Amino acid sequence: MEELIIRGGTVIDGTGAPRYKADVAVSGGVITAIGDLTGVKAAKELDAAGCIVAPGFIDAHSHSDTAFLRDSSGASKLFQGVTTEVSGQCGYSPFPALPERLESSTSELDGDDDWYCQSFDSFVKRFEASGHQMAVNQAILVGHGSLRAGTIGYEDRQVTPEELEQMKALLRKDLQDGAWGLSLGLEYSPGFFASADELRELGKVVKEFDGLIPCHMRNEGLEIDKAIEEVLSIGRASGVHVHVAHLKVDNYKVHGRAPEVWALLEKARAEGVNVTADMYPFIASCTSLTIRCPQWSKEGGGAAVVDFLQGPRRQEVIEGIRTHYFNAERAETCLFNGDGGLWPEIVGKTLRYVAEELLHTTDYAEAAAEVLIRTKARAGCIFFVMSEEDMLYFLSKDVGIGSDGYAYSGDPEKVPGKPHPRSFAAISEFLRRAREHKLCDLEEAVRRITSKGADMIGLADRGRLQVGKVADITVFDPETVGPRATYLDSIRLSQGVRHVVIAGGVAMENGVQTDLRAGKFLRKQH
Repeated sequence: MEELIIRGGTVIDGTGAPRYKADVAVSGGVITAIGDLTGVKAAKELDAAGCIVAPGFIDAHSHSDTAFLRDSSGASKLFQGVTTEVSGQCGYSPFPALPERLESSTSELDGDDDWYCQSFDSFVKRFEASGHQMAVNQAILVGHGSLRAGTIGYEDRQVTPEELEQMKALLRKDLQDGAWGLSLGLEYSPGFFASADELRELGKVVKEFDGLIPCHMRNEGLEIDKAIEEVLSIGRASGVHVHVAHLKVDNYKVHGRAPEVWALLEKARAEGVNVTADMYPFIASCTSLTIRCPQWSKEGGGAAVVDFLQGPRRQEVIEGIRTHYFNAERAETCLFNGDGGLWPEIVGKTLRYVAEELLHTTDYAEAAAEVLIRTKARAGCIFFVMSEEDMLYFLSKDVGIGSDGYAYSGDPEKVPGKPHPRSFAAISEFLRRAREHKLCDLEEAVRRITSKGADMIGLADRGRLQVGKVADITVFDPETVGPRATYLDSIRLSQGVRHVVIAGGVAMENGVQTDLRAGKFLRKQH
């Protein structure tokens, strides 16, 4: 007798192969049989009639590193059919650090600094011993910014040869213990202080373990070609698999360049560079308002920005911000979605509204400075900076899909601010877009959110619906799967996923989440 049989569905196995009718049996946490299992009995059965039975979906770019501290349900991801997230992105992870640097290792990205650990292994072991749980797996990367801060802090300088060796030793240990690669956040402090030589040397260490280097590039707009070339140079120097994170063209002055940008990646692949990319299917990005400040003002993170704004160099910072928000039209593209709990009146309002209605000014850069001061540089923003045309072009190509978001509860009382809808809808919105815009067939869409994500990081036992693989399985209605979240009403769970199985346990049944919390921090096997 099997432990579980999913009956009556249509299998799309994640490889891109044509769909077929079959039942799927599970025992001992793995897939044991696929086919006509009419005469086979099981302790539990799930009805998949009218649905697609697929591998559990993989969110290729996530920031859920310590989301389990606030919520174990991961409902924002589970209701999209996500069973594994690739976290530790954009240069931030909750490790590593030299022992003497542990207390000072913090990040300008959202984090839980009291959970910062010396290594990947100590972080995972702390989670396992803590009693905390999470519903969805994570394959976590080492953040380069965290690695740098954990070695030399947030100083704007090049590392010495000795310091670089310390960084390589910390990185090598984490990769040896099962971390999945090294993420770069070159638009954030302290990542943007790193030289290309530093990154290439670290890339050689990642190559030793066949890891991935996803990169939030230094620029995604006016200088995107130069930024892509830097990523490619890391791949050329070491042979490591490099990856463009959340691919986009984010400056209105260069909208329409998506074909040229994609051509750069295709050309590099033809020349032998192992390069891939992921993206989210929205025209707005989301990060800290500090992203609009001059680079030099962020030496030391968000606290440094506030200090500069309250000191003699205030006007220099404001003039840097003004290059982005020089008129009402540009200020309208900035929507505040978080305030760090310090100025709730701005949440859900644009910079233009805050300036004109709350601060009674039309100097939008000055208004942004005031927001930074009042929120202690914790203001989060949704930036409407991409074009629909570019987004759809990239979506039609062979890119992975990542939310660039977090695993949240579905209860608005438990979610701070107004998160970008991508946390609740990136995968489901991609499936909707693929269906309605005919970007690709469903077999290809499923491949891009299953085996493609697994192959990118070297996740061998998941991502395909095959006998012997771990039983992470998503059952969904192909006609109704889609988002419910919007920019102003984002805490809304996606629809159309009927069942989710994680490691053989039922995490969702008939659209209702169960009490199962089977998520683990996965370790890469060498």
